[in-house]
Amino acid sequence: MKFLFATGGTAGHINPALAAAQYIRETYPDSEFLFIGTADHMEARLVPAAGFDFKTIEINGFRRSLSPSACVHNVKTVFRVLKSEKESKKIIKAFKPDVVIGFGGYVSGPVLDEAVKLGVPCCIHEQNAYPGITNKQLAKKVDRVMLTVEDAKKHIECKNEPVITGLPVRGEILAKNREEARKELGIPDGAML
Repeated sequence: MKFLFATGGTAGHINPALAAAQYIRETYPDSEFLFIGTADHMEARLVPAAGFDFKTIEINGFRRSLSPSACVHNVKTVFRVLKSEKESKKIIKAFKPDVVIGFGGYVSGPVLDEAVKLGVPCCIHEQNAYPGITNKQLAKKVDRVMLTVEDAKKHIECKNEPVITGLPVRGEILAKNREEARKELGIPDGAML
């Protein structure tokens, strides 16, 4: 089975996507994976370091301001969105995924929009109790919405009933014990967290 992941921007989007992909890879070792992100954010470093193939699209978010510089930025962003949709479509057609999974961030928008248009099964995962803008828009189009917490249901309108999955966490994080984690993070033994 071929899995295409769309994620980027922050570790809050990227690490759960990597955790899910690692779990799938361990469970179904014959699966193929491709991640799509941007070249100038941490996914460009984290995804290949985790051993997954990675392709980039040129995309950035809109600025929520009416300042002259924000307006110029947003006009440029409209053209980047159009370009990123073409780039996404090309990557999807070449990779031929069985499913596309978005983990939020603006990179998920054009990738999942194009996958939906191409008839590829799509799902998204929302890590927060208050869903982000991109996932809110995609939730109305995709086949399945996965939420970390039940409370998020109140804040998102979905095409189909969402599923509560919890937050995917990488195995190496779960493997650490309390003392190792405190030492690695520089937290004194008696300190309250």
